[in-house]
Amino acid sequence: MEVTTDIGIDRSVAQTAQKPAMAWRWALRLYAGYCALFVLWNAWVSLVYPKWVEEASVAVWPPSAPLWTWLERVLLLPLLRYDVIWYIGIAQHGYGHRPGDTAFHPLYPLLTGLLGRMFGGEYLLAAWLIAQVCCVTMLALLYRLVALDDDEATAQRTTLFLIGSPLGFSFLLPYTESLLLLSIVAALYAARCGRWWLAGAAGGAAALTKQPGVAVLLPLLWELWQQHRDAMRMHGVRVVSGPLAGLALTPLALLGWIVYRATLGDVAFLWYRPDTLIGALLVTPSYADVWGETFSWPWVNFGYALDQLRQRPYFYLLLNVLVMLIMLALTLAAAVRVRRSYAIYSLTLAALNLSIVYPLWPYMGIIRRFTIIFPLFIQLARWARSPIVLWLTLVCNALLWALIASMYVRNAFVP
Repeated sequence: MEVTTDIGIDRSVAQTAQKPAMAWRWALRLYAGYCALFVLWNAWVSLVYPKWVEEASVAVWPPSAPLWTWLERVLLLPLLRYDVIWYIGIAQHGYGHRPGDTAFHPLYPLLTGLLGRMFGGEYLLAAWLIAQVCCVTMLALLYRLVALDDDEATAQRTTLFLIGSPLGFSFLLPYTESLLLLSIVAALYAARCGRWWLAGAAGGAAALTKQPGVAVLLPLLWELWQQHRDAMRMHGVRVVSGPLAGLALTPLALLGWIVYRATLGDVAFLWYRPDTLIGALLVTPSYADVWGETFSWPWVNFGYALDQLRQRPYFYLLLNVLVMLIMLALTLAAAVRVRRSYAIYSLTLAALNLSIVYPLWPYMGIIRRFTIIFPLFIQLARWARSPIVLWLTLVCNALLWALIASMYVRNAFVP
């Protein structure tokens, strides 16, 4: 069993910091190949099922004039689904234009709005470009983070397995996942390097991107303890007052968002019921009214899933449950082998993922939420030193990816 030990600021940090070019070259090559494959696959699926794509009268092949209309048809319109519509709506009109929009944290729509206005109102293009830049940067930084503890080949396999996973294409969508995971990885990398204000700022960006982002605070605090525990035992907490002030940026960012949300009348917190604070942090009342989303114990969601599987089973639920169980098993297996702070991050997110309840659509979006638990891909990459594990992982991921990506374009799967 491979166990990564926890130490202070590793010598490997300085060694890895000298090799950024290798990480960027790999990230760019991986992104270029994957993006080309994804675009071609989407174009083919939308050609076969044109009724699901707006402006389907524009031919996929050959390229037609005007060129921008054709590029929009091939690149962007097959992605205009589900949460993408919410983010673009917020970027254009701000919060309050649609009931439930305050469930979507502000950083991504804010960036989309700023860039979209610079592009003359092309908000979908702006959202897509932000996701692409964040995806490449995230892959490069994750490569460097993995390389602090493992060799270059493991770092390459980790990023390959992440983006090639069944919902890896969500990093290319105008969704928050690429920005969210970039912020989380940046926070952990900065903490490993002892740059606490940068870690807190990146954690704050994660908290402003999506609900699970604030979970990065727990592994950051663990890293702080690991690096300064001897000094803290001798001199007390005051020796880490500066780093703690930096890490405070993460919860303060979330608090600022909640305060703003409260000004819109969308916070439900009862002082005599402390448990309602968790719901106020994770689920907005208006979104719960629209979608029926609640926050409860993990077995409550599992109970809803079992009831539906008995009464009216359907393929979408079966797929979500099957892939979720596989990813949960990998998460638990990785938690006992990876660095302790990564294990804390993984288990916290897994618990949060399983506790978000949709009574009508159990486990909706569960695969995408597990995809940002990057330590499971680190451990999978270590096991994949074996050629059998490597090829079995690649083949299974490819089959699930092709199926789920096509279902997304056809409006048949909520990622």
